Amino acid sequence: MRSLPRVSIDLVAVAAAAILAIAVLSPGRTARAGGFLVPPAENPDLVLFDVPAEEVERQLGVSPEEMRARIARARAEMGPVVSEPPSPDGGFPRSSAPSDTGVALVLLCQWEDDPADTVAHPPSAYQTLLFSQGQVPTGSMREFFLETSYGSYWVEGEVHGWYTRPTYYSYLYFTDFFELADPDIDYSQFDRDGDGYTDAVWIFHAGPGEEETHDPDDIWSFAVWGLNYMTDDGVIIDRFACNPEMHADGSIITIRVGAHEASHVLGLPDLYDYDSKLDTTTYYTPGDDNDHPLVDWCVMGYYGYNLWSYGTRQDPGHHCAWSKNELGFVAPILITESQQDVPAPEVELNPVTYRVERPGGGSQESFLIENRNSYSTAIFDHLDSDFSAFYTWFEPGQNPKDSGLLITHIDDALSSNTPGPNNPHYMVIVEDAGYDPSNPWDGVDEFSDWWYPQETRISAPFAADDPGQTSFTPNTTPSSDWYGAPSGIWITNISEPGPVMTFDIGFGNAWPAITSHTPASLDTVVSPPSEVPLSVSVLDEDGDPTTYEWYENGRWIQSGPSPSWTFVADTPGAVDQVLVIATDGELSDSVEWTLRTQTGTAVVEEERAALRPVLTASPTPFRASVTVQWALPRPGVARVSVHDLNGRQVAVLFEGRQEAPSMTRIWNGRDAAGRDVVSGIYFVRLEAEGTAETRKVALMR
Repeated sequence: MRSLPRVSIDLVAVAAAAILAIAVLSPGRTARAGGFLVPPAENPDLVLFDVPAEEVERQLGVSPEEMRARIARARAEMGPVVSEPPSPDGGFPRSSAPSDTGVALVLLCQWEDDPADTVAHPPSAYQTLLFSQGQVPTGSMREFFLETSYGSYWVEGEVHGWYTRPTYYSYLYFTDFFELADPDIDYSQFDRDGDGYTDAVWIFHAGPGEEETHDPDDIWSFAVWGLNYMTDDGVIIDRFACNPEMHADGSIITIRVGAHEASHVLGLPDLYDYDSKLDTTTYYTPGDDNDHPLVDWCVMGYYGYNLWSYGTRQDPGHHCAWSKNELGFVAPILITESQQDVPAPEVELNPVTYRVERPGGGSQESFLIENRNSYSTAIFDHLDSDFSAFYTWFEPGQNPKDSGLLITHIDDALSSNTPGPNNPHYMVIVEDAGYDPSNPWDGVDEFSDWWYPQETRISAPFAADDPGQTSFTPNTTPSSDWYGAPSGIWITNISEPGPVMTFDIGFGNAWPAITSHTPASLDTVVSPPSEVPLSVSVLDEDGDPTTYEWYENGRWIQSGPSPSWTFVADTPGAVDQVLVIATDGELSDSVEWTLRTQTGTAVVEEERAALRPVLTASPTPFRASVTVQWALPRPGVARVSVHDLNGRQVAVLFEGRQEAPSMTRIWNGRDAAGRDVVSGIYFVRLEAEGTAETRKVALMR
């Protein structure tokens, strides 16, 4: 569980004893231990999130710079919420509690001059909203944390209220409700880990939130750290989150903003950047051009408010990879060597993210890589990136949901995501695919990236469905450079978006990816005598010379700059293997053809005896079905199966004795139980004659 910033136990004991002594010695008063251990204006640990900087300075006399310093000090003492991240190959439960559990006290608060709709919004409605499963169309808080933690963090709690005070007058006034509720509540029951501090306190107050209504008479949702409020039950309320009762239309609030504020209670800071409060009527902070480092790609960015999505959704997006790592929900897989076809399953349902670290002593800079699939079957994280829907000329629905490989640039040496006006050096920022600040928006193309005057980036992920967004390299804009230094990192050949994406990564140079080849079929029948031109097309994004090595039946033929070679088919009945390897430095890609030379008559047993098993699968990629063909040199036992990227068997297409020289089966993208499998990379495997042949196919639904 988390480690919170604390005043010392000795200070707690002394302060509590002093308060109790004063209460006992004062005639006509009941002995109480409740109250602030340190007055808010004198408390060096007190932090307010999402409160306008001018309000913080007016009420507490704390400047934005000092508030950032307090956040840094507090974060230095925090640990992850989950003690052990889930395994990448494990599922997660939706109906049973895992080992790490948080218990939340929920207080419903209203005022005599601003009452809640207690009939439409009774405590039971919030119990369902927060702690149910399968009952809330837009998702409950329990479901949110179960999903974003992959089942490793379970939320439970109790709802109490409505409690009533005369009138609202400040952000810290909610502590009066702690005192009002103290006779009804044993606060120690909400200290599950027994560390002397409540695990979580969530307040829901009467009325809608200012973030939705833009009415300054409403309360902007916020969170507090370092409160140091001692209850009568001997436990301290150190943090709480404050949320509205309802939406502007009077319907009960959803968990969209609540998930953001609850994540503050767990220890996460805001990941947007502003030096004064964002103006949500223009989505712009005057004087600061760098307000949107994550846009809607994290619940700690604007997906807490869901400002940038067309048809604003009421369900929150996931935490980004950095936030999940901070909470212990994932353990990023470190990549230190060049790799090809790195699998990236959708992060909504799989705890798989990758980290690439800047070498050198003391550096805390890195890139985090995750596959964000807005079409996932997950409950949450269905980002609709129609940012241009804010413009009257735009026809809503033109731009589909955005999915792809999200790459975030991390510098954990920084303590916040607010570096100062116009400073582009962030703790966490999305590397915006296709973003070019030197190419201002022309008012026509949605993907020209600079939305004047809002000055917000699209924060597009990398994927092959958008031209020019398949690579993140030293030569792209944005580049893969570290802050102030080249990285030499080449992330290329990024696939189409989907449940499973793939990418290549090179350190020092790029993988030379073979993008097409002739003949197109890797199992080709040729007629003798004839010459068969073989060639490949290669994308080598670093521009280095590519060397091509050609082999026939394992025997070296030629090496050099030529991407082509001519095969001579002059032996009827022969089966030849031709391999070409395209190499750039230490990195290479390859293609191998099987060339079967016809005899002109039926293949006789003696000719078949010289052959080896042959396997083909086409077309690929495919949507509905793929045709699998194979041939054996002689009758025998064969097995043809389909496997996923992790090697798990998905389906068996054939198993038994084969008498015919060749056979065909259709795979319709379903598993052994007849269920549709997700889009992604699969492998068709033929086992026969004591050998195995494998072909890669791509399913794109």
